[in-house]
Amino acid sequence: MTAIDRGALLELVRARPLLAAELLGAALAVGEEEPIDGEALRRRFTGTDLTSTDEPALASRYREVLAEARRSRAQLSCVIFEPLIAFLLARIDEELDQVYAAADAGEPGWHKAEQDLDAKRHRVRFLESVLVQGLYLTVEEHLQAEHLLKLEAAAYDWHTDYQDAWRP
Repeated sequence: MTAIDRGALLELVRARPLLAAELLGAALAVGEEEPIDGEALRRRFTGTDLTSTDEPALASRYREVLAEARRSRAQLSCVIFEPLIAFLLARIDEELDQVYAAADAGEPGWHKAEQDLDAKRHRVRFLESVLVQGLYLTVEEHLQAEHLLKLEAAAYDWHTDYQDAWRP
C-alpha cells in the first residue's frame, strides 16, 4: 500500500476535492484480496483521460489566490476581529460578575447562567483560533467564523463600545 504524508493529502484535498473524494472512495472499495497496481487503479478511475495540460499552472494560480486571501484575512483580524474578541470577552466577564453576585445573594438559576457564559467564552475562543490564529483550511471557513463572531456580538449592539463594523 502506498503511504501519503499529511501535507500532500491536504494539498490534494484543497486543490482537487472531487478527485480526493474519488480516490478515497476507490481506496475504500478495494478489497483485502485484490492487489493494488497501476492498471487496477486506472480501471477504477473513470475520466483519467480528461486531465488538462494546464493543470499545474491552474493549481499554482489557485494557490496564489488562496495565499492572497489568507493575507487579506490576516490584516482584517488585526483591525476588526481582535478588538471585537476583546469586546466580547469583556462583556462575558461583566455578565459573569453579575452571575456571581446573584449566587452570593442566593438567587436561583445562577449555575445555568454561569454554564451558558462559559459556553459562550469557549465559542469566542474557538472563533478567535480561526480568525486571529489562522487555523482554517478554506476561505469559506474563515467567512463562516467571521459571521458567527459578529452574531455573538450582535447581542451587545446596545453597548456604547459596540461598533457598526461588527454588524452581521
